[in-house]
Amino acid sequence: MRARSLRLQSSMAAIAAVLAAAPAAAQGLFTDEIIVTAQKREQNVQDVPINITAYSGDFLNTIGVQQFDELADFVPGLQIQEQSANNPGFVIRGITSDDGGANIEPRVSVYRDGVSISKSRGSFVELFDVERIEVAKGPQSTLYGRGALIGAINVIQNKPTEEFEAGIAGEVGNLGYDMVEGYVSGPLVGDKLSGRLAFRHKTRDGYIDNALGGADFNGVEVGAIRGILRYTPRDNFTADLILNYQKDTPSGTSFKSGTFQPDGGDLEPQSAAALNTFGNFEGGRDLGLERDLWSATLLVDAGLSDAFSVSSLTAFRRFDSHEIFDPDGTALPIFVFAEDATGDQFSQELRLNFDNGGQITWFAGVSYFYEDGQQRVPLQYDERGVQALVAGLFTPPNLPPIESLPSIDLIAAFGGNIVPLKPIHFEEFSNFGETKSFDVYGDVTYKPTDRVELIAGLRYTQDDKTTGVQGLVPSPSVLTGGGLNINPTLNDAIIEQGDTFEGFTWRLVAKYDISDTWNVYASYARGRRPEVIDASFEETSSTGAAFETIDAEEVDSYEIGVKGSLLDGSIILDGSAFYYEYENFQSSILDDTGTPTAINAGNATSYGVEGQAVYEPNDFATFFATYAWNRGRFDDAVDGEPQQFGDNQFRLSPDHAFSLGAQFSYPVANGAVRFTPTYAWKSEVFFDDDNDLTDGIQDEKQDAYGLLNLRLDYTAPENRYTFGVFMNNALDKEYIVDAGNTGDTFGIPTFIAGAPQTYGVRVSANF
Repeated sequence: MRARSLRLQSSMAAIAAVLAAAPAAAQGLFTDEIIVTAQKREQNVQDVPINITAYSGDFLNTIGVQQFDELADFVPGLQIQEQSANNPGFVIRGITSDDGGANIEPRVSVYRDGVSISKSRGSFVELFDVERIEVAKGPQSTLYGRGALIGAINVIQNKPTEEFEAGIAGEVGNLGYDMVEGYVSGPLVGDKLSGRLAFRHKTRDGYIDNALGGADFNGVEVGAIRGILRYTPRDNFTADLILNYQKDTPSGTSFKSGTFQPDGGDLEPQSAAALNTFGNFEGGRDLGLERDLWSATLLVDAGLSDAFSVSSLTAFRRFDSHEIFDPDGTALPIFVFAEDATGDQFSQELRLNFDNGGQITWFAGVSYFYEDGQQRVPLQYDERGVQALVAGLFTPPNLPPIESLPSIDLIAAFGGNIVPLKPIHFEEFSNFGETKSFDVYGDVTYKPTDRVELIAGLRYTQDDKTTGVQGLVPSPSVLTGGGLNINPTLNDAIIEQGDTFEGFTWRLVAKYDISDTWNVYASYARGRRPEVIDASFEETSSTGAAFETIDAEEVDSYEIGVKGSLLDGSIILDGSAFYYEYENFQSSILDDTGTPTAINAGNATSYGVEGQAVYEPNDFATFFATYAWNRGRFDDAVDGEPQQFGDNQFRLSPDHAFSLGAQFSYPVANGAVRFTPTYAWKSEVFFDDDNDLTDGIQDEKQDAYGLLNLRLDYTAPENRYTFGVFMNNALDKEYIVDAGNTGDTFGIPTFIAGAPQTYGVRVSANF
């Protein structure tokens, strides 16, 4: 308590010190047009003929968005699940990208200033000091790159300013919550070199009580800092060097058993959980995550003439994460897992743009992408607990002490042998992935008339991939004679296999301006998720490993859309309808040992509609809304052969979702009091592509629910400072963000509860 109190006093003192500083210019929340660069040139978002949602950093601050899962509530067609910062799931129009394997390709591309940060274990970053976020739906490989099978998210960070400015903000609330963030920006050397420094530090205690003592589960501890240098030697030349660092050390995730309750507790996901680690696992580290993210990016934009410009994007990125979790969800030492993942990434892109203000605009480029990563997964278990679980010796919902369980191999005992079980058995598997990718792409826009726009884009991708696997079983398990989760590879070696793949993606778009304020568009696009070389353990193999190439996943997308405004721009509307056909849908299942295994789930179909609207009837009220209907299902059969997930709903994908929001502003003391309520609702969600049909009881799902958030602020004249209060999940709705997990393989599914009601106060100042 003392350490947190000192941090809080320091944070609030820093905020108070700048309240008397010079004011910054106020900015409109909805009236300012949003300029995006999705098509590699600056355009008003309403003029871009693709389904794209873009929000300014000011809007995100106003509604309290600090991370990706909060953003998703206000983007139609986007869902984001956060088990932990190390294990997010990004979902666009029903397609999920969340696999942490080193050899797995993402489906949804996540970018920061145009640099891919899509690898699952390094993609969940804090959203602070953001200029805007663009979310493009539909296959976007031509515009964004090889991984944008079904869409892309691009976070554009604030850049240095020509004049000095700075700001600081702090929040405190229940559950021990405190946050401080700030920035300083301006010229460094004359008018050619400027800089910007921004940071955020945030902590919150866990909201699931730890029944065994220690830190409560599902807490937050994150710090992030960013430095940017901008060099502008002439008007048409800009170079930005961007350095980012983030460290996450949250408490463990609450994988709460839905079968066995803690002593004196119950089975509800929101109540206390009895989770632990044992046997000096991973050097005696506690449950929880330690993750470091580093990146360095150099962006160069140079005008060559009035019509031609060249852009260069060079980036290096690294993540290093180590997470320990209790997958059985109980106090018994049945299992304890860890994931130790690292990844290095380098990319270089060169693009030439042509725009002379005439009928034809185009860009063409080449890019090189290199990635090298590994995922180490150690497992430890008490053979007494595993035997009792598999043999059905437990009677739910209570568990006996581990000492009361049989301490001998019961199968051997029936054969007349007394074989003692090991209290600690350890084994470990690792997967490795190396990718070298080369892309050539181009995109051309032709305007035969002032109202007609035709677009064609093409990308060629070549991938050189190597996948490796390693299995370590230091001593055989008494229960299996080998490993429970894996088999050892030959001589404990890393077994590898490589191959080269290539493919094309494209887009064709037609746009027609009905009037100065309305346009319609139609598009056909091909998206592609490259082939995956999947590795598994095979006892009959001479090396102990087997490899299978999972075919490239392809999607054909057909979409029509309309964008426009009414009543002199006070109403802004856009919407679209889409139809997708998937081939070789890549999914994953947990095999009999609990190991995630990639599979080709066959074909699938998805169709739906999306829309969003803003209405500003006057200076004192604004209303905004989004809606998405997406029916994504696996086909029943392919070429007459039944599919594994036939007619199942896509995982993590509600059929319906909507959000509503408003801001009411009232003049007070030359400033304004603003009330901002928002409500986000989604229909039923399954957490696996098998829709929990294996045991005939569909309890591993989340029924339809909605969350209400409230914010009330007083803003001084010219946005000089702000005082406010906020409440998230104001109705204290109970819900879960995941179910099943590793425990489901052994018939003891676990559940992760969503955050309860949280509230607090916020103070900010600008100068």
